[in-house]
Amino acid sequence: MRLVVLLTLAAFLVLAVGPIRLEVQSVLVSPVNTTLIVDYVKAAKKAVYMEVYVFTYKPLADALASAAKRGVDVVVVLSARVYGGVPQSAKEIASYLEANGVKVKWNSDFPNVHTKLYVIDNETVIIGNINPTASGFTKNKGIMLVIKNATLARQLATIVLNDYRGVYPRYNYPGVLVSPINSQDGLLWILSQPGVRYIAMEQIYVDSGLVPYIVNGPYYAVVARTDADINTAVDEDLVAKIIVVGNYVYVGSINIGYYSIQRNREVGLLIENPGLAQRLKTLVMKWYQEAGGKVETTTEASTATAPPSTSTTPKAQNAGRSYSLDVLIWLAIIIIAILFVIWANRRRP
Repeated sequence: MRLVVLLTLAAFLVLAVGPIRLEVQSVLVSPVNTTLIVDYVKAAKKAVYMEVYVFTYKPLADALASAAKRGVDVVVVLSARVYGGVPQSAKEIASYLEANGVKVKWNSDFPNVHTKLYVIDNETVIIGNINPTASGFTKNKGIMLVIKNATLARQLATIVLNDYRGVYPRYNYPGVLVSPINSQDGLLWILSQPGVRYIAMEQIYVDSGLVPYIVNGPYYAVVARTDADINTAVDEDLVAKIIVVGNYVYVGSINIGYYSIQRNREVGLLIENPGLAQRLKTLVMKWYQEAGGKVETTTEASTATAPPSTSTTPKAQNAGRSYSLDVLIWLAIIIIAILFVIWANRRRP
């Protein structure tokens, strides 16, 4: 029976890093239209739960303060630690919010609270890579996904509210990557899928342990900073954290680096969505080419979508399991659970 329990736990851990099928209502692209986040906040009727790294954008603060005044429950979690120090303007924004009825928490329990997340009315999620600052909304290159999904919204609201309260369980939500819990496994999963890796990533660092999975096949990568010996185009305005492989997408605040994966509070999503994948692949390639990246021939670009000829390692093969295998694992779990219930309720002599 001990073996059965261990196998069940192992199966749940394997499934925890798989993607979730989600429809995306909108993709906000900075510096084009990310300020639309303000409009979503203005439309809130019941609650706005927000967790961000640094917050200095006054129009968004005004929208939050106005929401709180009309009875909306507004909770904002901010990082107590910011690279170079918390800006004075961020401290003034926080004081302004508190004076207008917003619940504000400076979280110091992580090296950085680097999340970029909004949950509105427990129905709408806005998640991605853009800080609510003037440069974030008007200069930097990144995205925010707008997703209307009540189940996902409640899950992510739980994370924000727990970070507000200083409570830190081990989350196991389908498709949700949370540092420092399961980000390593989730990023490994998508980087191990067959196909070209399209990557727009603010940071790619060797200490992540994931660089070998990036180069284990064809890839296009545009970065702001890296210490890895890989072929990249460099754009210092890039703050995106996007990976696209086939129909799978990772979007969130998690960089490919040790601190982002293992120490910070970060949140991202693993999504299966062919339309979103195609759209973000196109965006990544646009940024890549604008930064000087070369796609030598049309033939090369078209063949780049084929699965890489390089074989993956056993660990990568395990991470890149198919949905059919997931189904078999779930069936095995159900059968094991039924057998356990029968065993536990058997009549003893």
